[in-house]
Amino acid sequence: MSIKTVLAASLAVAALTGIAAAQDYSLPPTYGSVALNPGFLPDPHQAQVVAGGTIDASSINNACVGLIANAPDYRLQYGGGGSQLFIGVTSSVDTTLVVNGPDGNWYCNDDYNGLNPLVGGEMPDAGQYDIWVGTYGSSTAPATIFITEYDQ
Repeated sequence: MSIKTVLAASLAVAALTGIAAAQDYSLPPTYGSVALNPGFLPDPHQAQVVAGGTIDASSINNACVGLIANAPDYRLQYGGGGSQLFIGVTSSVDTTLVVNGPDGNWYCNDDYNGLNPLVGGEMPDAGQYDIWVGTYGSSTAPATIFITEYDQ
């Protein structure tokens, strides 16, 4: 799938979003945060999290799926000015991804690469990205969030 397709899909999801009352991006992230500027190293930046929760991500909008936590799993403060930025997840289980961007929109994905989700695209906004990693069913699972500027 090309960058343009990922960007178009992310923008389409963003256009469908509303305000989500269930996810509280004002809470501190459960597994930490990072501040990155364009050209960051190492790339990809990685963070270990436990995917899953008790909140149905479709409460954000129908394009979001999986069960997520109330507080963000991870937070990215991005300096902006880069040409592209991608946030993804790898895990041995089927995971989903929900990101609240600095523009206030919600970006969701499931199964971009096999069972692993990815959001992002060209000309990313500077600011705070709150990241939730979901699972299907009530189980939780270890997962790795990756943040990269390279084509996916």
